[in-house]
Amino acid sequence: MYCSRLVPWSTPEYRNYYFLGGPLRQRMVRFLMYLCRCIPFLREGEDEASVRWRQMAFEKCVWLLRHGGSVFIYPEAGRSRSGWFEAKRPKDFLGRMALEVPAAKFLCVYLRGENQLYTTVYPAKGERFLMRADLIDGVLPGETNPRAISERLFNKLAELQLEWFKDGAWPRNCGGNDVVDLKSEKAREHFDLEANEVDWEWVDRHLTPKELAYLRSQQPAQIYFVFWKFFAAKEASHKALAQSGLQTPVGAYGMLEVDLFRRQVVHLPTGCQVEVAFTDDDADKIHCIAVLRGGFIGDEDNPGDVLWKVDEVPADAAAQDYAREQCLKFIAQSSDEIPSPSVLAFSEQDGIPKILRSGKICDWGVSLSHSGRFAAYSFMIS
Repeated sequence: MYCSRLVPWSTPEYRNYYFLGGPLRQRMVRFLMYLCRCIPFLREGEDEASVRWRQMAFEKCVWLLRHGGSVFIYPEAGRSRSGWFEAKRPKDFLGRMALEVPAAKFLCVYLRGENQLYTTVYPAKGERFLMRADLIDGVLPGETNPRAISERLFNKLAELQLEWFKDGAWPRNCGGNDVVDLKSEKAREHFDLEANEVDWEWVDRHLTPKELAYLRSQQPAQIYFVFWKFFAAKEASHKALAQSGLQTPVGAYGMLEVDLFRRQVVHLPTGCQVEVAFTDDDADKIHCIAVLRGGFIGDEDNPGDVLWKVDEVPADAAAQDYAREQCLKFIAQSSDEIPSPSVLAFSEQDGIPKILRSGKICDWGVSLSHSGRFAAYSFMIS
């Protein structure tokens, strides 16, 4: 109350805070948010009213900055549900604001609890926080593009994130992969492909109600393929989550829910989200990679921070040993700094495969998988 100028104006999502409870509680919350210096935003909606709302909120922020105020913003327009700040998805909003007030600066802050594995509603009791921060120019000489400014800001925040993980106790790179041989007897055990019949009781044990409803809506000829996409995504995500320290009990498939459209898997008990992508899929196999944190999963326009390979296992080779051997070769071939796979070795930590180099564990998010005729392996180049 006495030093209000030291309190930044915040930009919460209108729908998250202003519709809590009944009419009386809503009024109290709105009054409290007003006292806490909030400018509510509508992040979703492309109708005229929503666009006008966002423009008015933007103009309020610009007015405050021009008059010596400060504005607090989540640059991603929200909080990451994986607990990882992704620098390759910048928002133009910050660049536009900087161009309107060139004298303003960005105070970039990365704040995270030492034991925070994923996005939480509030910190654990007794949590200790580590913070990395830097003050950078809002606009550099010659900058006129909002996206370029936002990219520079996002890159700075990504640097602060990497600094945090260097000092933190948790692994930075958390990825997984899974391959399914669609023509193996084990995969077809509960499916009659000729009659398009399914053992729905068995399928039900592996899917959530939402996934099951989606699967039942598919054409009979597609049910087999779609089910194994669900399964591969769950398995790959399970490995990525385990690397972060968030263990899912073996066989607890209902704790993971796959959204094939958004390419995400949600850990239902925590709300933590894992990004997934399907690669090398054909009539013989399905392969899925997953990333919780440590880099970008990749999309149609930009390559990701995961390298993977799917091989057919020789008839005289043990699939698990073959996958390990080929993975070490693949890592050595992918790096100019590693002269030979002989300097690398596999180990395990809490049941999770790890790569050793000169006796030291490498934070590479390595993952192995094999099914029927195929073996797959992946690691993160970030």
